[in-house]
Amino acid sequence: MDIVAQDLMQKDLTVLLKDDLVIDAVKMFYIHKVTGVPVIEGDWHLVGFISESDILKATLPTYLEAITSSAFLSKEGELIFFDKIHDIGLKRVEEFMTKEVIYVDPTTSLISVVDLMMRKRVKRLPVVENGRFVGMIDRCAFCEFLMERGVLSE
Repeated sequence: MDIVAQDLMQKDLTVLLKDDLVIDAVKMFYIHKVTGVPVIEGDWHLVGFISESDILKATLPTYLEAITSSAFLSKEGELIFFDKIHDIGLKRVEEFMTKEVIYVDPTTSLISVVDLMMRKRVKRLPVVENGRFVGMIDRCAFCEFLMERGVLSE
């Protein structure tokens, strides 16, 4: 049985455009219960990926700022943190997205997909064909696939 990425990928695609606002990304994460979303332009050309981690990293002060300012640990620091989140929410996705996206093509083997996800520590993996975003594989897709194919049974 040759199982490849296209056998696992979801074709109901949720995407953002690079000019969308970060708040749109956060809403999408919440509504669709996902941790990240591909960013496209034009004819479904994949140009980036924005995740919860990208947004959280942008809201926290750098290490040097944190160790030189005890304000960050206080109630005042919490207000600064929320102000920064609000400001970031009004910026474009392109500013915070990962531009070097890890992806697979539809014919990538199941073992290679699993290996790549584990080595690169990604939860969602875009499937790209001829530069176009065509599907998404996430960790849940493996469980669904195993159950649907009867691989796991009593």
